[in-house]
Amino acid sequence: MMNAQTTKIALLLAASAVTMALAGCGGSDGNDGNPGEPGGEPAPAIQTLNFAFDKSVVTNGIPSVEFTVTNENDLPVVGLQKMRFAAAQLIPQGATGAGNASQWQYFGDETCDVAATCPGTFVDKKNGHYSYTFSMNLTANTKVTYNEQLAQRVLIRAYNTPLPDGTQVPNSNAFVDFTADTGALPTYSRKIVATESCNTCHQDLANVKHGGAYSDVNYCATCHTAGKVGVGKEFNVLVHAKHKDLTLGSLESCQSCHAANEATPDWSNWSRIPTAASCGSCHSTVDFAAGKGHSQQLDNSNCIACHNSDWTAELHTGKTADKKAVIAQLGMSAALAGQADDTAVLTVSILDKDGNAIDAATVQDKIKRLESVTNVGPNFPIMGYNPSPGSGKAKIAKDLVKDGALQEGVTLVDGKLVFTTPALPFGAGDTDTAFTIIGLEVCSTGTSLTTCTADSATTSMKAELAFGTKSGKAPSMRHVNSVEFGTCQGCHGDSFEIHKGHHAGFVMTEQLSHAKDASGKPIVGVDACVACHTPDGTYANGANKGALEMKLHVVHGKQGVIKECTQCHNDFNLDAFKVKGALATTAGKYTTPITATCTSCHAPESIGHGLENMGAIVNGDYVQANQAAQSETCFYCHKPTPTDHTQVKM
Repeated sequence: MMNAQTTKIALLLAASAVTMALAGCGGSDGNDGNPGEPGGEPAPAIQTLNFAFDKSVVTNGIPSVEFTVTNENDLPVVGLQKMRFAAAQLIPQGATGAGNASQWQYFGDETCDVAATCPGTFVDKKNGHYSYTFSMNLTANTKVTYNEQLAQRVLIRAYNTPLPDGTQVPNSNAFVDFTADTGALPTYSRKIVATESCNTCHQDLANVKHGGAYSDVNYCATCHTAGKVGVGKEFNVLVHAKHKDLTLGSLESCQSCHAANEATPDWSNWSRIPTAASCGSCHSTVDFAAGKGHSQQLDNSNCIACHNSDWTAELHTGKTADKKAVIAQLGMSAALAGQADDTAVLTVSILDKDGNAIDAATVQDKIKRLESVTNVGPNFPIMGYNPSPGSGKAKIAKDLVKDGALQEGVTLVDGKLVFTTPALPFGAGDTDTAFTIIGLEVCSTGTSLTTCTADSATTSMKAELAFGTKSGKAPSMRHVNSVEFGTCQGCHGDSFEIHKGHHAGFVMTEQLSHAKDASGKPIVGVDACVACHTPDGTYANGANKGALEMKLHVVHGKQGVIKECTQCHNDFNLDAFKVKGALATTAGKYTTPITATCTSCHAPESIGHGLENMGAIVNGDYVQANQAAQSETCFYCHKPTPTDHTQVKM
């Protein structure tokens, strides 16, 4: 059987043999040229390792690679101490059966520790050039049949073992694909997802698993393959299974990960080559072999007959496309005006696709829910999720329209929805300003707005934010230079329906912007979220650390995705703490704001000194913690930044 398999693959690749041979010529005379020498002194510091492969071949079954290593300034890196070299080959699409995808076969790996043992021959030429010749002979492998006509791959892992002079080295990965005899580029590949797509959420893929060892998704895909890992741990199965249940808007489209890129010539394989393994990793209730949830399919030979590429792509990206088409049809504008009796009048206009106000009555039957939440004090909201210890009042949540009907206390005036709030705890300074976030949920089918019924599908629309003062002066507004929604969109997508289900839900867009960046582009901040995520926390007495300053840390920390502050933070607006008070940190207990924010990520005992000695109140009562809010001395010494949140003043 092994010989028959080898013959089959050889026949499939015979047509490309001439191309491979021609591509392997080294220079005009057919001889390999000499690699250029990196210039200058060896790198004195290393932030990143850059690899360039000079020659890669397999000779009599033994792989060898010659490569150059430089740092971020293109200076040669000399004296690498520990590296792992792995070898694999790629079976092309269809070679193992009609409809089957290409597949990596992993031969094995060798770890070369200069200070200990090295299975193969490792040469450091002391000028940035290295070479490694494996000790393993691929033809001797009892699990994988080596075929010199297949695309070969050598992977390198450089360990973070310091150089002999103590220079620190980062964990790094590199790989090279080549034809066995000449070292030329292979004529086919399996590069489906770019590492940068993974890093949109993960920032550094190395942080996900294996102790920071692997930063290139191609390393993951080559290692997690049949025969090397257990059933269900193959990369195309594992990665889908890990991501499919995450409530991230970006995962509603396969192209959030599978996107055209110079590094991914095979990015469209997800729709072009459907297989039971890949499809079943998301459609986990289907058993193709047993005929459960799908007609019985004992192999992949018939998949493409029904699931052609265009149809598959349309089906798996259509939900996002339809949602965007619905969102584009309606918008909102709103005004909030404080009154002498401490109430505020909220006026909401419905806009058409061109931004023109329309009579709300004309689309009222298509509105599942139009919801408003009002609070006072944008920089430190004083109305709690529940009645707050400070003002004694809770935020005002009011549905203006529900299931197509106007709600009590709401009127239509000149085609606009008008609601007057109960009395608000207006005051001086920040509390002279009230603010309202508004969510709109409409009934929809495909790309069309539809009349709401009990079982209607719905789409959450763009959110709106309105400010109003009692005094008539310009409103105060919360800063947006710490976190912009643009950083959230990397993981969640630009049409992520936030809180849909227990609220009307909303999509954060330019309608929430009240500031612009240096180029005049609107900044969509997350500042509107504090209407609900108040200093008193959400739900029962803030027991889940619900203040916005802490909530986002807690929620994202549990996901294990956030590793660096820069993943979300554009800046740290430390001055914002000057207008904050006590934040709920446990049921009925409050902590001064800087300490509360820091301990939403760090355990108090890990900070290294007595927090109370620095003016903090930890889990005290509200009055005590609120009065001490401006007494914390943390920033006398600490000067955190997104790139180094441990920075101190020297």
